[in-house]
Amino acid sequence: MDFTRRWEIVELLGEGGQGKVYTAREKKIHDEKRKTISEAMREIAGHTSYKNSREIAFDQFWKAIEDIRSETYSDGLVTLKVLHDPRDARDPKLAVERIKREMKAMSTISHKNLLRICDTDPDCRWFVADYHRKGTLAKRHDLFKGDFPRALKAFRELVAGVAALHDKGIVHRDIKPDNIFLSVNDELILGDFGLVFFSDDQKTRISETFENVGSRDWMPSWAMGMRIEDVKPSFDVFCLGKVLWSMVSGKQFLRLWYWNKSDFDVEIMYPQSPFISFAKDLFSLCIVEEEYGCISDAGKLLSEVDRILDIINHEGDKLGDDIERFCRVCGIGKYTPSSETVIENSPIRKPAGNQLVKLFLCNHCGHMQMFLMSRDKLLPAWSSGQ
Repeated sequence: MDFTRRWEIVELLGEGGQGKVYTAREKKIHDEKRKTISEAMREIAGHTSYKNSREIAFDQFWKAIEDIRSETYSDGLVTLKVLHDPRDARDPKLAVERIKREMKAMSTISHKNLLRICDTDPDCRWFVADYHRKGTLAKRHDLFKGDFPRALKAFRELVAGVAALHDKGIVHRDIKPDNIFLSVNDELILGDFGLVFFSDDQKTRISETFENVGSRDWMPSWAMGMRIEDVKPSFDVFCLGKVLWSMVSGKQFLRLWYWNKSDFDVEIMYPQSPFISFAKDLFSLCIVEEEYGCISDAGKLLSEVDRILDIINHEGDKLGDDIERFCRVCGIGKYTPSSETVIENSPIRKPAGNQLVKLFLCNHCGHMQMFLMSRDKLLPAWSSGQ
């Protein structure tokens, strides 16, 4: 079916290797508005003596005009993607199959953080999806800048959407800010499923066997030259980790897996940002050089994200002699470890037997934190640094 039977193009949004993307509206909505305009004009031009009726008709006329012209009219505004004619595509052999794959993936799973298809016709190479007026995360890379808790809460829902894909054996393979849309409430919506890979028994695929998949700046180094059949959900986890880094840092580019180098270290960028050190815990599980060090799928990543969100919600903190922690009283100084002998000249009774204390003093206001320890066995928080 030709899309013009139902949809009316409003504006060209962009064009890529697969095809063109437009904003569009359902024709019946415009037809209804035009009918309202016609009826209102007849009422206004009529010879009725009722002033109130003419005023009501004028208000209806003006609203209908504004609804059609205004870019903020959202009830019928959608995204229309039309595949290039195979003769015009960069790879005619793969063009039709690629958009069919995209439509199948987007239609298979319903999740609030995955782009929703409204209408489709694979044979005619087009589909209609929700339109998100705010655009992509790439255009708002500073939206969550320096605010790790807020970034993590938004990121959590994106991970849940990818986990839903992984549960169905689908690997997205092209997760990056350019493919993540912002809802009106700044929720993250993953779209552009043109590179998805179904890890089914038949190893259904459309890429060439040794084709590099995904976007170079966002994909893991271990996937370079990898056979498409060998791509695993960990591929998406690596990409998700880079997306989180971009959200927290406010920067658009992270070189390779170098999140811990000084130029890319978010803790150096935002030393006083609450809970920022926990961001690096997640990066260390995702943005890694070798695949064996990466979390295996988005479901497991979601568990890690929820664990850290629980710590944040309970206003927890990291512990360790070498971990910098800002004072919870003055908020300016930092806690520094003190010798255990400090307790000798204080009114605090010294522990007996195999127990000892760890003392930390704020170097600005003198606030003290004390922890009761065992000489025989470290508590989990001190043995793991968390």
